[in-house]
Amino acid sequence: MSQALETPDQQIAVLEANVLKICQVCDQGYQALGEKGTVIVLRQLENPTLELEDWQVKYRPLSRIDDILSDWKQTPLQDMIIRYNPDVSVVCTFLYPNGAHTSYHFGKVSPSD
Repeated sequence: MSQALETPDQQIAVLEANVLKICQVCDQGYQALGEKGTVIVLRQLENPTLELEDWQVKYRPLSRIDDILSDWKQTPLQDMIIRYNPDVSVVCTFLYPNGAHTSYHFGKVSPSD
């Protein structure tokens, strides 16, 4: 597998800056499809800003992960998806143009009222 084009610290900064968007995409995808999966964050290094645009954040259910990540079963992503509870947490996967991907599992936050 190719090397991720951002450091873990850079990826965490993107997650923190977009946590509400990521959680909303996950909730909507899970509710619409009724199937566990991962939020795919499409990263382009021509635009390495922290703020993600809508096209960069997509929900991919378990049954369709192979369409975009052919080696996901050989990575920690498989265990993350099997073990997480979509009602209280999110699995988020960064995907880069070179095919590299890195996944994170984190708890959801509620927007402030």
